[in-house]
Amino acid sequence: MPGMGKPDENGPVLVTGASGFIGRALAARLEQTGQSVVRVSRAHGFDILRDGLPLDGVRHVFHLAARTGVAESWDEPVAYFDANALGTARVLEQCRRHGCGMTFLSAYVYGPPQRLPIAETEPVEPNNPYALSKSIGEQLCAFYSRFYGLPVVALRAFNVYGPGQRDDFLIPLIVKQILDPLQSEVVVMDLRPRRDYVYISDAVEAILLASRAASGSVFNVGSGAAYSVQEIIERASAAAGIFKPYRALNERRRNEIEATVADIRALSEAVGWRPEVTIDQGLVRVIESMRGTCQKST
Repeated sequence: MPGMGKPDENGPVLVTGASGFIGRALAARLEQTGQSVVRVSRAHGFDILRDGLPLDGVRHVFHLAARTGVAESWDEPVAYFDANALGTARVLEQCRRHGCGMTFLSAYVYGPPQRLPIAETEPVEPNNPYALSKSIGEQLCAFYSRFYGLPVVALRAFNVYGPGQRDDFLIPLIVKQILDPLQSEVVVMDLRPRRDYVYISDAVEAILLASRAASGSVFNVGSGAAYSVQEIIERASAAAGIFKPYRALNERRRNEIEATVADIRALSEAVGWRPEVTIDQGLVRVIESMRGTCQKST
């Protein structure tokens, strides 16, 4: 364990998973607001299951470190439970011992929705190992808030996208195919699933604002609208000014969910957050960020 210095009200904040897609954006935004940021991640040589967090003087932890990806979680469920459940338990315990609050970035944990949009009061019924591991993390947060008095807020992020995201996620995968001059068509697994996509800067602002909410709170982070894979292809094509034929392999993911839409009223009412970037604006930004890389092969 690192030293047990008490949090400084003007001290730094710590971001786990700081080298990841959301972690990088969050750390940069925190620094823009004048805050000192301690970054920890695998890229920094930090192992959340083995190493102690450097919490001396740290006043708040944004816990984003996680194994992500639904498909991979079916092949390696224990690795997901280790990182996302046990890893979260270790972070919570270290926060408790140092007396600093925590914001936990969860995920979509509802399973097949009973109604749309999905409010935080809907049943939590994870239907894949990734969602289950995040749901366990949420339960741990609730336990530490209730029984240890640790200030903790959890955020259920729907589909976050933006520049810098790995191209095995849907939107950058589609954009890469649209922009690649050697790619004659856009190919996806399934055109039908509808998802709620929230732009990275909006997600980061939600994380920052939610840290002020009451301990034990759980909030959705989404846009409040949903788009099918086909709609994303068509909107991205229009934004890029490049139109290619597209098709689906008609391969459905295990336990695929037809549609998700976040009810985002709770977070808005609690801290005044609202998403500002529309899907079309976000797609333009992703396209501009990827255009040079994808067209180097010309």
